[in-house]
Amino acid sequence: MGTKKAIASLVPFVQYTLGLAFDWAPVLLIFATALIPYNVDRIADSYFQEIPDPQAQSYFRQGWGWAILSLAIAATVALLYRANQQVVMVSLAGLVPFIYGLPIFPWRGSDRWQWFRLKDVPATKAWIVASVITYAVIAIPLAYAGQPFTESAGITSLFLLIFVGTNSHLFDIRDLQSDKRAGMQTLPGLVGVTGNRRIWFVLNGLALAIVAWGWTQSLLVPEPAIALPCVAVNVIALCLVNPTTPRSTYSILIDGYLFLPGVVVGVFR
Repeated sequence: MGTKKAIASLVPFVQYTLGLAFDWAPVLLIFATALIPYNVDRIADSYFQEIPDPQAQSYFRQGWGWAILSLAIAATVALLYRANQQVVMVSLAGLVPFIYGLPIFPWRGSDRWQWFRLKDVPATKAWIVASVITYAVIAIPLAYAGQPFTESAGITSLFLLIFVGTNSHLFDIRDLQSDKRAGMQTLPGLVGVTGNRRIWFVLNGLALAIVAWGWTQSLLVPEPAIALPCVAVNVIALCLVNPTTPRSTYSILIDGYLFLPGVVVGVFR
């Protein structure tokens, strides 16, 4: 559940960066809606792709995952009922993460028919996750504030996509063996851990360069006090993480550093 809190914590960062007034409603909506695809995906995985952690496997099969899913759906419906029409329309994109882990497309394999999931498309699993998170934490606060998508919002979106995308692909390193057993081709599985590391080094450098250009143009983009530590922690994690990194390290440190932008905003705003 830490990841869901971390995603919601990015909303105050976006509000601060884009000059929006702080509002709790998008924070709560994103937290609730993030629980839905997470629990759907993990429940589906507990049946179609065994989770390496036996406790997590039992948790999602034996009721608690279903209970939290039901509460999250109820909270989401209540929040959308109170929201303006623009927020409701923007939130329709939530259908993508809701179905991305479900076996919904019949696919003819080499010797038999099988069910195909969106995340089975080679090298797209973590990109889908990062893209939807970025969309949500940018579009929903803007919709609540009634503000348009600007150049500043575009650059901030790119920065968040790389920040969250790096983190998501680190989890693909953790799940390398279980993904292979399930026949899923993630980016680290296709290019190797070293190749994945090099790609994200380049993308983090690109994100920092574009944000730095935004500074020279006086745009509302992530400030140096936020952008530099976020890129630095991505690079450090890329250097240190490998397939044998303990799952507890992921749960505490890798999940945890997604809180960094929100923490910096809370300290310095």
